Amino acid sequence: MRKKKGSITVFLALSLSSVMLITFLLLDLARLKGQRQKAEVISDIAAQSVFADYNRYLWDNYRILAIDASYGSGIGADFAVMESRMQEYLVKNGRSPDTYGTDLYQLITEKCEVSEYGLLTDQNGRAFLKQAALQQKYEVPKQIVDAAVDRNEKVADDSGKYERVDDLLQAGNDALKDTEEQKKAEKTTISGSMEVRATPLTAVVTDKKQQAVTDHKTSKKAENIENPMDEVTDWINDGILSQVLPKSAKISSKKIDLSDGVSKRILAQGNNGTATPLNAAEKVLFADYEKMYFSCYRNDLGHDGLKYEWEYVLCGKDSDKKNLTATVTRLLGLRETENMASLLADRSKVAQAETLAMSIAGWTAEPAIIEAVKWGLIASWAYTESVLDVRLLLSGGKVALVKSAAEWTTTNLSELSSFFDVNRKARECENGITYEGYMLTMSAIQSEKTLGLRSLDLMENSLKLHEHYRNSKMDQMVVSAEFDFSYSSDPAFFSLFALSSENFPVTEIRSHRQMSYLDEAG
Repeated sequence: MRKKKGSITVFLALSLSSVMLITFLLLDLARLKGQRQKAEVISDIAAQSVFADYNRYLWDNYRILAIDASYGSGIGADFAVMESRMQEYLVKNGRSPDTYGTDLYQLITEKCEVSEYGLLTDQNGRAFLKQAALQQKYEVPKQIVDAAVDRNEKVADDSGKYERVDDLLQAGNDALKDTEEQKKAEKTTISGSMEVRATPLTAVVTDKKQQAVTDHKTSKKAENIENPMDEVTDWINDGILSQVLPKSAKISSKKIDLSDGVSKRILAQGNNGTATPLNAAEKVLFADYEKMYFSCYRNDLGHDGLKYEWEYVLCGKDSDKKNLTATVTRLLGLRETENMASLLADRSKVAQAETLAMSIAGWTAEPAIIEAVKWGLIASWAYTESVLDVRLLLSGGKVALVKSAAEWTTTNLSELSSFFDVNRKARECENGITYEGYMLTMSAIQSEKTLGLRSLDLMENSLKLHEHYRNSKMDQMVVSAEFDFSYSSDPAFFSLFALSSENFPVTEIRSHRQMSYLDEAG
């Protein structure tokens, strides 16, 4: 029988070729899957490495994370620098030059760019406010936040309930003064009429003369009564700080140049600022952030720049003294409103004011005048009690938002002047609120724009006082970004079966990454 040579070898070769083709195809597919996973990993490494390069001064002093995208140049966000830094990580991790032999998973970076970004100043500093509130979310119990929200709402509602104390006081004084001038004019008219009128009118003239004498005696009697409104008015003119702080108190003299501050200049804008407005709870949390990370009159944290940072955020003045003055004035106004409410709820105190108003202005026989004087007296009383409250708060004491009768200090309306001594303070309220507590409330009812831009004002000013950060600006600080990556790779196995001398098509892998300091998980 004749043997057939080679028939089995050809069949086996064809079979092995098919098997190898399928095997190499599967190997390249498996390799491609591994490369995609590697692309995700090295994209994460690049994005996270760039976001790890945050400004240390902001973090160390204010616990705020942001990347200076100008990298110290101060000429604006330079994303080419950021992209080149990511390229370094991608090249090292994508091509693995330190690996011995052939790296079957190597990737060549074709594209690495920042497609979208958000700045710390976007939407009037909303990104900053959100991050600051997030810092405190797990530091403040929910029940405390809820209680603060209720208190802030009450203060906001009460703020427009009564006329300003100084307006009521001025109205009472003016009404009394105008009536006195009017009475003097009437006396002059009566005197002139007595000289020119004929005898038949003698009886009428006599009656008017007697009435004028009576009015004069009543007026004299009223003049002998001390008018608390006059005393309080003179006291107010002395200036608020001299009323609430002793001469020995040390007040910071530091100032800030606001001409090119965040709140004054036109700011650069990011292209993905989509944060929602702060809700009431977030405002409470941000106020708590201010308490912890901003210096104030009662708590110097040793930051560069202004010493009364929190007061600056509230009032926006260019010096510590002006900010303290404005803050104390606001605090005084807040206490006046609540003390007015306490006074009007106490019938005995209202009756005391009505009695004294009658003694001072009863001679006018004008109910409207007497009513105006009564309100002026109540305003004087509320003002004096409020000054005592502020003195206590500035010294570290506590004052209740709405005082009870037992917590009231000035019990006698006619003795208000005895409390003008700067060393006298209100009674301590065991369950009251501290100076910082009132600052929390005043901050939480401020507008979002005011809180955001003024906070960034003082942070930028502090930052620039350091040589290394002298060119830094808040509208160059990136807090969120999106990155697009593109990688290429030549097939390692399947390309062996190319049927021509042309290069086998390369594989393109794309990746997209989002990074943000505003994510709770971060």
